[in-house]
Amino acid sequence: MKKILLILTGGTIGSTEQNGIIFTDTMGKNRAVERYHQKYGDVIFTLQQPLNILSENLSVNHWEVIVNHIRSLDLSEYDGMIITHGSDTLSYSSAMLAFCLCGLRLPVVITAANYVPDDSRSNALDNLRAAVIMINTTKNGIFTVYKNDGEDFCTVFMPTRLREADRFLDRFSSIDGHCIGTVQNDRFTPDRHAPTLDEISAKNQPILTDKLILKSNVLMIRPYPSLNYDSIALPNGTRAVLHITYHSATASAEAENSALTFLKTCSNKKIDFYLASFKKANTAVYETGNRLIQNGAVPLYGISDESAYAKLLLAYHTDTKNSKDFMRQDLYFEQI
Repeated sequence: MKKILLILTGGTIGSTEQNGIIFTDTMGKNRAVERYHQKYGDVIFTLQQPLNILSENLSVNHWEVIVNHIRSLDLSEYDGMIITHGSDTLSYSSAMLAFCLCGLRLPVVITAANYVPDDSRSNALDNLRAAVIMINTTKNGIFTVYKNDGEDFCTVFMPTRLREADRFLDRFSSIDGHCIGTVQNDRFTPDRHAPTLDEISAKNQPILTDKLILKSNVLMIRPYPSLNYDSIALPNGTRAVLHITYHSATASAEAENSALTFLKTCSNKKIDFYLASFKKANTAVYETGNRLIQNGAVPLYGISDESAYAKLLLAYHTDTKNSKDFMRQDLYFEQI
């Protein structure tokens, strides 16, 4: 019988509903696990709960708690690990956890739920089952599994390519339109356009080699028409700005109050300025994007907003002088 370490962090999958209000459960009352045992009973779960929050309350300090707790454990007795999480910030944590845990010698599956486990509409049990199937299927690697509404299968996402769920249909997707595969009827079916399980298993060199200590020193900005850049404060200790571009890899570069003027402000303060995301290198870019690059902006290619943010936090979590080189590397399939 498989032995699986289950890391609980809260979220809907670890919550109950009382009088129309959703609350995170206390340790030992995880209904998703109880329901799994009632239906399957084919694994031994060891439960640990380093934190217990609704994921909209997530901060970078919570990532430190999760990662450092896992890295402190003796994992040799386990066949795999499942990390349960809230859905709101699942894509951000999937990226960070993939970067930090990819050197582990066992499969790690991150998952969440749309409704509390006791709700008949909940996908908690399906997601948990798919996570177990992935542990049974591969020897190592980091994966995110989730069953979108209206589908009769669970999608296995590359965690560094996962996009935040949309606000109307609550569906997760991948930036490249492909997934690692699907789990249906207890069977994994690979996507032929994605990295194979063997390729994923082979990419297991650790990226994080010491204790994770993150500083809130990366500012992420999303543009919109007439954004007032003068209203954006640069807190002391800001090391980098991640400016999300429009889909054409562009941002305002003409108005007096524009991304270009803000870039120059950052340059004067010795703050690195990154643009995400350009589709591919050595392809034509719009004049606005080019002006930003010519004035010092660092373009990032083929990467999700979430992975770019997590990767920048890692790049600047020490006083490294090679942060830009770090950002150019493909660490864990984040670049498409």
